[in-house]
Amino acid sequence: MRKVAILCPAHDGKVHCNFSISIAEVFRIGAHLKGMSMHLTYLMHESLLESARNNLLLDAYEAGMDDFVFIDADQSFDPAAFFAVLNYPVDVVGVPVRMKSEKERYNIRPENKEKYTYDTWLGLLEVPSIGTGFIRLTRKAVEHLISVSTPYQEDGRTKYRMFEVVVFDNGLASEDVQMCNKLIQGGFKIYVDINYTCTHYGVQRYDGDFKSHYFSA
Repeated sequence: MRKVAILCPAHDGKVHCNFSISIAEVFRIGAHLKGMSMHLTYLMHESLLESARNNLLLDAYEAGMDDFVFIDADQSFDPAAFFAVLNYPVDVVGVPVRMKSEKERYNIRPENKEKYTYDTWLGLLEVPSIGTGFIRLTRKAVEHLISVSTPYQEDGRTKYRMFEVVVFDNGLASEDVQMCNKLIQGGFKIYVDINYTCTHYGVQRYDGDFKSHYFSA
């Protein structure tokens, strides 16, 4: 049985209604799939984002999950995107998320298309890093993150800073960028499925189409 962890930080304890609809549809479809069990976990009221992601990922890893899918609770998405990222023969693959900005921007870094490579065989875009708003990691990728991350003690347990904010290349790297850096340094590649784009919710609804954005002049 393939065990898939769906990991959702909800810092203010709130979940957007459209996120709930997307997740409900994932479980409706998943109920008809044989050989797969899905496990949804929220972590609420954790003010440190890196701590929330570290705890969610380590708990799921120690529970014996095979795949780990981070999805932020202030987004909505096509449920087909969830099953698509699980089916690619890669260890790290995400879906673009429209950022909460008036200008059309996405969570892929750097924002320089010349740094991206489109893999025609996989049908995926290889990038230096992507935010963890919607990303799937295999157990192999998580094992690497644990092996190269600083351990620390909390609540009588050994935990690991798989996500951490650091100074990198003379700049400040967020916890998700640093996670991607660790994986790339370990020989992994970071891929993006540009057939889908997550909608983001803040003071308004932020829609986008990264595929059109990427192939535009």
